[in-house]
Amino acid sequence: AAVLEGWKLKLCAQDAQWYSNTVSAILVPEGFDAAKVISNAFARYNLSLGAGLSKVAGKVFRIGHVGDLNCLSLMSAIAGAEMSMLDNGINVTPGSGVAAASTYWRTHAQQAK
Repeated sequence: AAVLEGWKLKLCAQDAQWYSNTVSAILVPEGFDAAKVISNAFARYNLSLGAGLSKVAGKVFRIGHVGDLNCLSLMSAIAGAEMSMLDNGINVTPGSGVAAASTYWRTHAQQAK
């Protein structure tokens, strides 16, 4: 949620009961093509983002957060998605998602064991 607030974007799931622990589907603003964000992220930054399917094809990109993953590896996906959105003309403040994530994790991350 902190990252989306930084980007001023929304999740595809509008109600918390539909939120996922494994993936976040982020809506791009009207008039932009999420497929271009996805292809650019891979071509320029070697970042694999998921695509929206069916009714949300071209409207969302997905960031997976399951498996062998920690907050710093997820930070790379946030940074890459942010750079790709900027490359595609989406009006996000550079560094806003990364700043929001780092602020959140600094106050919520558990100590490594």
